Amino acid sequence: MITFEHPLSERVRNFLRIEYLFKRFQDEIVCSDSVWAHHLALATLFDIMECAARAELKLDILQELERQKQMMVQNRDRQSALLLQEDLKQVAQGLLGIQQKFGQHLRENEWLMAIKQRMLVPGGTSPFDVPSYYYWQQRPFEERKADLQNWIRTLMPTYDAISVLLSILRKNSREVNCFAKHGNYQHPSLAQNIHMLSIEVDEADKVIPEVSANKYFTHIRFLAVSDERLRGSQLDQDIRFKMIMSSFDPVVE
Repeated sequence: MITFEHPLSERVRNFLRIEYLFKRFQDEIVCSDSVWAHHLALATLFDIMECAARAELKLDILQELERQKQMMVQNRDRQSALLLQEDLKQVAQGLLGIQQKFGQHLRENEWLMAIKQRMLVPGGTSPFDVPSYYYWQQRPFEERKADLQNWIRTLMPTYDAISVLLSILRKNSREVNCFAKHGNYQHPSLAQNIHMLSIEVDEADKVIPEVSANKYFTHIRFLAVSDERLRGSQLDQDIRFKMIMSSFDPVVE
């Protein structure tokens, strides 16, 4: 089975993008000692800087953390709620402990910002263009890895907080087995507290869901997978799938 997550708010959309980038960064520095894996990790670090630079992001995270803590207080007789409340407190403290603007220490590093600009030029980081970067790439794997971990360290509280919130979102869910006739499915209006839809399909069906959702109705259209086009053709066959409705609130209506 393969699951496609579809955010229903700009806040969740930003959270999912940032989570994706942090996970990609971690895989790139851990799973391979290749110079090119670290090159991609550095490019991903720059993507994280841009994706999470919005001034309101920190406030959005802290507001949702506080809202979740208040809900946990109402359920403090449950051991799981107490543990989650402690996690919420720790990540909030970690986020508040970072006083500077997100990624400010990286923006003040002239060498890193020069590499960032050169990466925008096709082939712009070749050895003769940026010999200092080529020298860094020749350093031992462990030294390069330590540099990358040091550069991302002050960004991690943002990722930790988002991870806790997305874990809550994914757990507060309700599953519905659905049937798309001729590749189309319509659902009545969703409850206002639904923040994400997940569509789970059999990988063998080789389909991609296209979701249109608002307060009036939800339409899911299945497209055939294509190696030549980003958006495949409309599917005409019937598809069985699972729709998962997720919310930051304890109960999904």
